[in-house]
Amino acid sequence: MDDKEIVNRCLDGDGDVFKELVTRHKKKIYNIAYKFTFNKEDALDITQEIFIKAYNSLEKYNPKYKFSSWILKMTTNYCLDIKKKKRVNTVELNTKLKNDKTTTSAEDVFIHKENKKIIKDAINNLSKEYRVLIILYHNENLSYKEISETLNLPLTKVKNRLYRARNMLKENLKNIKEEESKWTAKELQY
Repeated sequence: MDDKEIVNRCLDGDGDVFKELVTRHKKKIYNIAYKFTFNKEDALDITQEIFIKAYNSLEKYNPKYKFSSWILKMTTNYCLDIKKKKRVNTVELNTKLKNDKTTTSAEDVFIHKENKKIIKDAINNLSKEYRVLIILYHNENLSYKEISETLNLPLTKVKNRLYRARNMLKENLKNIKEEESKWTAKELQY
């Protein structure tokens, strides 16, 4: 049974089949919530809240779109609303430590953590409209089309904004790197 059939059965009174939608989508919902909150309990609470909202709003679901796009849009909007209220720092872009060694030194771990923090800070410096695109594309691996459906934006606008977001992110990272170089040069003078 696909998602649309399950939604139709729920709307016809068979609420028990909604469990299947929860099973199919809970991981992605949780991951998005966690990327916004960086807190497991908050992410679990948001996940539960989203499924309650989705169940209570099934009659508003438009079957011409994928159910996953609809519920991801609901999740993203809910997380953005929470962020506005709490003014919490957001988003961590997953980075991988490139290390050919079989063991990781303490220095490598420190550098990896510093790089993740730098990337997180650079993403947080992006405006909301660009930050959300980076999260959905790079963290959640959504396609342009899925992002377009999730955010209710034209596909060309998604592509253009994501292109601009990446360029802004590169510029932010470049500026941070230049600042670090200045500090390192000053430290060497002492």
